[in-house]
Amino acid sequence: MGDVFTRLQEGAKGCIVGKKFCFAEHTSIGTGGLAEYFVRPLSQEGAQNALSCLYRLGIPAVYLGAGTNVLASDQGFGGAAVCTDALTGAAFDGALVTAGSGVKCGNLLTAAARRGLGGLSFMAGIPASVGGAVRMNAGTAAGHIGELCQEAVCCDGKGKLFTFPQRECAFYYKHTAFADNGMLILRARLRLRQSADPFKEIAAAKKARAGLPRGRSMGCVFKNPPGASAGALIERCGLKGARSGGAYVAEEHANFIINGGASSAEIRALAERIRRTVLEKTGVLLQEEIVYIGEF
Repeated sequence: MGDVFTRLQEGAKGCIVGKKFCFAEHTSIGTGGLAEYFVRPLSQEGAQNALSCLYRLGIPAVYLGAGTNVLASDQGFGGAAVCTDALTGAAFDGALVTAGSGVKCGNLLTAAARRGLGGLSFMAGIPASVGGAVRMNAGTAAGHIGELCQEAVCCDGKGKLFTFPQRECAFYYKHTAFADNGMLILRARLRLRQSADPFKEIAAAKKARAGLPRGRSMGCVFKNPPGASAGALIERCGLKGARSGGAYVAEEHANFIINGGASSAEIRALAERIRRTVLEKTGVLLQEEIVYIGEF
């Protein structure tokens, strides 16, 4: 029968398979321990083979795109990290583009702009992959990717393929059906629009983000509560600059936690302190938009 790793290598055809995946090296925050295995699908079929094999072997899986908006435990993850960064194809058909989940949003913006297409400029400067962006309905006050997503092709934890039209994706603020159903997004079809100057749109969006913190972070930690700004609430509670070990609240924007030599436990502790303090002082219970991996 062979050991588990050998069986994973044999079953996950169309994938790169390895051991000891380091979350600290593959996430924007730069912390976290090791996953026991990693699987990097090179195609849709590879992704299906991988998830089917992991299911048969009883190995839990976590999905990772660009590694933003996630915090992995210092103890790591007792399973496999499924990395989508090789699923990078993109095909244009007029204003429609079908992009693999591993395509970086910045690269997609540039490819679209070269074809005179805009409409996605609100994603400029957000270091996300298409899959991760669709999963959390990423965006800003100027728009969210769910408004453009016509359909998403996914597979479940057993490797079975599904296509979700827009109406079934359940897009709403920083949440989707995929955050609940545990499916791996393989590709998405987006409807863009013709633009007189798409590069100007991109430049304007990047300028609007120029004042955000530059240190290692997960992006915004908390969702904005209805009718309010999470960052403004945190600042009102006097938490700018607050620290937990090597983690601190950014001075430029209070909804960012910066890694200044921190552990994941220290970052999690600071997030909990922020949530508790804001609740005590304002009565508002903040909810994270980040995803936790492993045990804390």
